[in-house]
Amino acid sequence: MPPALPGEQSLACEHCDWLHQERALRAHEKALCVRCGGVLYRAWPDSLRRTFALSLAALALLVVANVYPFLSFSLEGQTSVNRIVSGVFLLWQAGYAPLALLILFSSVLAPAAQVGMSLYITGPLLLGRLPPGLARVTRFQLALRPWAMLEVYMLALLATLAKLAAMATVEPKVGALAFVALIGVSTAAISAFDPRVVWRRLEAAR
Repeated sequence: MPPALPGEQSLACEHCDWLHQERALRAHEKALCVRCGGVLYRAWPDSLRRTFALSLAALALLVVANVYPFLSFSLEGQTSVNRIVSGVFLLWQAGYAPLALLILFSSVLAPAAQVGMSLYITGPLLLGRLPPGLARVTRFQLALRPWAMLEVYMLALLATLAKLAAMATVEPKVGALAFVALIGVSTAAISAFDPRVVWRRLEAAR
């Protein structure tokens, strides 16, 4: 993608801040930064509908992942069933309050906020309306993305389970399966969302 020239509409790379001239893309194409190779934006056809549908699915999976049992541990004839928030409570009771709050935020609160804001943005836009505070919500939703990376939480969980498997029998439950599906669906929703659609709607409403 060519660098921006003075007077042209420019787009800054979120990875290195290099300015580029925005160009129209064909469906499913993506624009890359000429400096660092980072993705600037993608041309998803029907971005709002895709994002809304995927966000609804992510919301349902998020509820299932947090409500239903996540894992069961069997050790010396005793079995315990845990949910996502169980680890948070155990860390809090053990005196690791900062770590407990971090896990709660990154695995539950941030993903829930991400999904909720996606629905708040895309739902009214699909109906031809601009929700109150659309620009602020969109900026906050984009800023929250690095904190809602469920795949990082899953990698840490898998590393822990690999150690526990040597001592106990670990069995994934419905919550774990929903959580794995949630990672894929939420990632697809984030990729499908094109914030340029929001900015264009705001510009047209002025």
